[in-house]
Amino acid sequence: MSSYSNNMQDHGGFIPSIEGMRALAVLMVLLFHLDVPFLDGGYLGVDLFFVISGFIITRNILADQERNRFSLREFYVRRFRRLFPALLATVLLTLLVGTIVLPPAELVATAVSSIYAVFSLANIHFWLSSGYFEAAAESQPLLHTWSLSVEEQFYLFWPALLLVLANTRQRAVVIVILLAVPMILGLMLRREYPDAVFYLLPFRLPQLMAGALIAVLSMRLVGASGNLAVLLASAGLIALSSLSVESLSPAAAAALVTGLGFLLLLGRQAPFARVFYGHALLQWVGRRSYAIYLVHWPIIVLYNFAASFELDNWDRIALFFLSLAAAVLMHEWVEKPLRKRGEDTTPMQKLALPAIVLSLVLTLGLALTLWHLEGLQGRVDERLQRVVDSVKQEKRRKDKAIRYGKCNLHKQHVFADYDPETCATPHSEKPSVLLLGDSMAADTYMLLQQTYPEIHIMQATAAACTALLNLEAVGGRYAACEDLNAYRFSDLIDNRADAVLLASVWTEDRIEPLRKTVEYLQSRGQRVLVFGPRTVFKASIPILVSQHATPEAANAALREKAVVKNSLLEKMRAAMPDVTILDIGNLQCSPACEILEGDELLYYDQMHMTKLGAKRVGERMRQTFDLTKFVNSTKNEAQ
Repeated sequence: MSSYSNNMQDHGGFIPSIEGMRALAVLMVLLFHLDVPFLDGGYLGVDLFFVISGFIITRNILADQERNRFSLREFYVRRFRRLFPALLATVLLTLLVGTIVLPPAELVATAVSSIYAVFSLANIHFWLSSGYFEAAAESQPLLHTWSLSVEEQFYLFWPALLLVLANTRQRAVVIVILLAVPMILGLMLRREYPDAVFYLLPFRLPQLMAGALIAVLSMRLVGASGNLAVLLASAGLIALSSLSVESLSPAAAAALVTGLGFLLLLGRQAPFARVFYGHALLQWVGRRSYAIYLVHWPIIVLYNFAASFELDNWDRIALFFLSLAAAVLMHEWVEKPLRKRGEDTTPMQKLALPAIVLSLVLTLGLALTLWHLEGLQGRVDERLQRVVDSVKQEKRRKDKAIRYGKCNLHKQHVFADYDPETCATPHSEKPSVLLLGDSMAADTYMLLQQTYPEIHIMQATAAACTALLNLEAVGGRYAACEDLNAYRFSDLIDNRADAVLLASVWTEDRIEPLRKTVEYLQSRGQRVLVFGPRTVFKASIPILVSQHATPEAANAALREKAVVKNSLLEKMRAAMPDVTILDIGNLQCSPACEILEGDELLYYDQMHMTKLGAKRVGERMRQTFDLTKFVNSTKNEAQ
């Protein structure tokens, strides 16, 4: 039996199942950040947090209004005392530990992000600086504070808006508008502006409003329907958490979580929800969910730096329990003593404001000092620091070499930026090949351009834009990629190229789509050369270099830790026995996987080559593989 309750009796009072739902959300995020297999979608726990927060905040405001005791001033004081002390403690401790384990550049970045975090602007900072799923995320211990900034920005306008809206009907209408319009816009803009849709409050309103709608209308399902709602929502959330980032865009996944979170909250008082989410273990985790969320990511990132990014399963288990232990301390020593419940009665509560102000001054003072001192550069050998500082120059040099923004696009570009006349017009006197793929292909263009002057290299590449006919299997998450991909597998492949070269980040689940892509190209009369999987490193090379005493020591240590993907190469060759697949990974490591040549970088991050690095691999390629002969034999076959 099911029923809806449309009275206000549901407002106020503790609901144990909500605490358990918080536990589910934070565990999804924690396990995702620990790289637990089959939980690639665990980041969606943040979206579930938003739905729950929208419900709780709206419900509490309405309950206070009903009792004629709501005060905007008191609301903001309570929120400030609830959230800010633990956030400040986390930021301050992160900076202090960071001075020991973070290299100078990463320490400066952390100091800057800490300032944005304490002023509730972290989401805007990270939106402007990087993406959540990029490799750089692993070096930013305060990246997770973006979601706290979203909530804090929400608190600035939502209570006042609720006060202006006179009755339940007005509130419901406004909530539906704030839910539907941003969700539609987010889904429409997810390709053009994926980072904005991920980080900014307007596009996060649907999750917050889904919870608020339930609170305003006091909606709930009980009995059999309530049990079914909770079961379906729980199963759906667990299933979504197992999806890879590439299989569903974050915006589309967030929309699904909005619906599932709504369904979950509808059944919050059903028997199953009370039993399952009311379990003592989930209640324990739920009560500490804010502290767990705050401390876990800095602990993981800082530990990664200390361990040179070489985590095994035992490390992950240790980090899981270390996060819980640190959260207990944060909850007991910071959250509970300073939390405001009515009148301040304990000595700690009375000292809350001076303690918070002092912590804020210390945090900002330390952050500004570390920024001014450039991350305490004196801790690192001067030669090593020059190597690390050269990264920006190497990136500029590479951008020019790969014709960034014209022949190699990024997510901030549009398809109209691609210049086919410059990038993909065959040469009248030289053999011409067409190179397709992602940033690995851009590296390959730089490699070939320096190594084979007798061959004209045509280029159609874009960051994270795999050289596959069907991008749905791997997720082309921005418009310029999808539009360029459609163009390069239609008009461009008929553009009189003597061969088509494919280079991308390859994984096992991309082998079958690659095989179909090669078959398609062959059916269009093209001969295909595939550049196999690249050798990569366990973290960004400049970060790893900073952890050694000298460039020579860094080179000797890190070249032994390169990840050469021979097994993946063999699987690719087995799936496509008649296709030439070049072993580029082992060319990078002939005779050794060098990362430096003297004081010059061969890689500027975890996998991308510098111009010098590409030149060196190209020289080895020329010694072992005759690309000119391959292209000319293709021409002869065509004739």
